[in-house]
Amino acid sequence: MKYIKNFFEQFIILIQFMTRIPIPIKVDYSEKKLGKSIKFFPLVGLIIGLILYCTHFLIATYLKNILYSKTIIAILLIIVEIMTVGIIHIDGLGDTFDGLFSYAKKERMLEIMKDSRIGTNGAVVLILYFIAKIALISEIIAINPKYLIIFPIIARLSTSTNAGLTDYARKSGMSNAIISENGIFEVIFSLVLTNILVFFIIGSKGTVTVFVALLFIILFMLNVRKKIGGITGDTMGASLELTSILVLFLGIILR
Repeated sequence: MKYIKNFFEQFIILIQFMTRIPIPIKVDYSEKKLGKSIKFFPLVGLIIGLILYCTHFLIATYLKNILYSKTIIAILLIIVEIMTVGIIHIDGLGDTFDGLFSYAKKERMLEIMKDSRIGTNGAVVLILYFIAKIALISEIIAINPKYLIIFPIIARLSTSTNAGLTDYARKSGMSNAIISENGIFEVIFSLVLTNILVFFIIGSKGTVTVFVALLFIILFMLNVRKKIGGITGDTMGASLELTSILVLFLGIILR
């Protein structure tokens, strides 16, 4: 009973903190609870994916004579995703590329990533990100719309993997609480959970997709750690968004 109560509290905190989905339930928030909840992050991805899939289904069923352009549908789905999740991870993507591609020393990279202003590197990567995502979603909805469900699931595996396998690059910060509460057990738990969800949705192709995505997540994490000595909340956000692009791309290759 205690485990169920802890899961419920952690899951609610995770949804409230990592999405814009309104949950009219009050739970006692703590950074420790948020950290412990990260292993369930793929379940939040499932909710987001189902919202995107149902949105596409409604458009394809009732508005196909009006919204017949795949590009327009893709743009609408991205807007729905942003309204559901917010831009916390997208912001991390821009900040990460501003910092890592500044070719400065570690301390300066971390300062640049913390700066609220966007630089050239961040602007360029965000432009490329949205172009790629529009193009990939416009293709995937014609090939296998179920990838709209699984890309948010697998993308959120990146957060638990990063948090469980490396250290925090800064001396203090909110993400430090997340990292300190995660280890190899949480990584394995999240990986198994992701595999079960994805296999149930699209079968063996899902297992291949998860394996390739996990390899990318680890390689990206190691590259970040090499440059700044660990990870930050921004780099975890960047990893999540880049993984989502990779999964959509794999969906087209593995058609």
